[in-house]
Amino acid sequence: MYIKVKFLKNGEPHGREYTYKATFPVEVGQEVILLGGGNGVVAEINVPEGSVAAFADKVKEIEDVVKESKQ
Repeated sequence: MYIKVKFLKNGEPHGREYTYKATFPVEVGQEVILLGGGNGVVAEINVPEGSVAAFADKVKEIEDVVKESKQ
């Protein structure tokens, strides 16, 4: 499934949304671990495949869901 993720800056979602693949269930609002060590927040799930067809071969997968909140 394709999802949209916003990067975290100082613990808050910041900037534009980026498209990633999720090979396991995620929900909007969950914090996820991105390749390369960064974290982000899921902004949208079930992004239509047609909207990413032009760059689908370049979309990276998320690594995992953050298990515990740091709050």
